Amino acid sequence: MQATMGKRFESEEFDSSYMITKGGAFELSCTEAVDGEANALGKRYADSESGVVVLCIKSGRSQICCAGRPMGLLAAKVLPSSD
Repeated sequence: MQATMGKRFESEEFDSSYMITKGGAFELSCTEAVDGEANALGKRYADSESGVVVLCIKSGRSQICCAGRPMGLLAAKVLPSSD
C-alpha cells in the first residue's frame, strides 16, 4: 500500500494497524518481529530516508517497513518547561 497521509495501513497477517501521519510515494509493508521487537501501541515510527511517519494504533507481532526498510522508533519531542 502506498503511504498516503490520513489513511490506515492494516496487516491482517500479523494482526496490527497503523495510521499514516506523514505520507509519501513509498510502499508500506510489515515483516514478522523477531526477539520481541514488535511495534508498540501508541508509538510513532519513521523512515529517515523517505520521511514517512506512522502511528501504531493496534499492536501485533509485526514490524512496519517503508520501501522494504524497517522503520525506527521516533523519539519523543522535548517540550519547554512551563515554569
